[in-house]
Amino acid sequence: MYEYIKGKYIGINKDYVIIENGGIGYKIFTSGATMAEMPKVSEEVMLYLEQIVREDFIGLYGFKDREELEMFKLLLGINGVGAKAALSLLSISRINNLKYAIITGDDKQLCKAPGIGKKTAGRIILEPKDKLSKEDMIIDSEGLEEISGNNENYAIKMNEALGALLALGYSEKEAELALKKANKEESVENIIKECLKNLMG
Repeated sequence: MYEYIKGKYIGINKDYVIIENGGIGYKIFTSGATMAEMPKVSEEVMLYLEQIVREDFIGLYGFKDREELEMFKLLLGINGVGAKAALSLLSISRINNLKYAIITGDDKQLCKAPGIGKKTAGRIILEPKDKLSKEDMIIDSEGLEEISGNNENYAIKMNEALGALLALGYSEKEAELALKKANKEESVENIIKECLKNLMG
């Protein structure tokens, strides 16, 4: 029913943002990623929308770009994944890394999202396989470095290295920047070592 909303950003309240349009304040549920991109209060913002209607609930869900909206809809189509769980998944990781985790079968990464257990993570990995391809396996939101066709293990290696750096306490952005500089032909262990050298200066 709704494609997008453009209006004045009023503020954040736990798991939703408030956008004022035509004198009405719209309660729009969203992900942590979209919340992080909100402008200053009273500035204009545009969110792409999905409306969910159930017997006991009508809600609007909004996202900063179409890619995140499409990922939200894809997750909703998986058995056992509701709107809350989908938002949770979109909040623990950048969208590119979430796709990465799904395609490479990284259930540990998916289980980091509140409300996602082993069984649900397994379904998330299995069900959308035909809808996500290697072209979706990208690291870094700025450089958008694609998977090398010459190395089938490239994605798995990059994902393992990324996971190790995150476990050591580095942020996704720090880890991704370090991975960009690393020699992708090396083993996972050597990639991690090289990244740590770069990160520690």
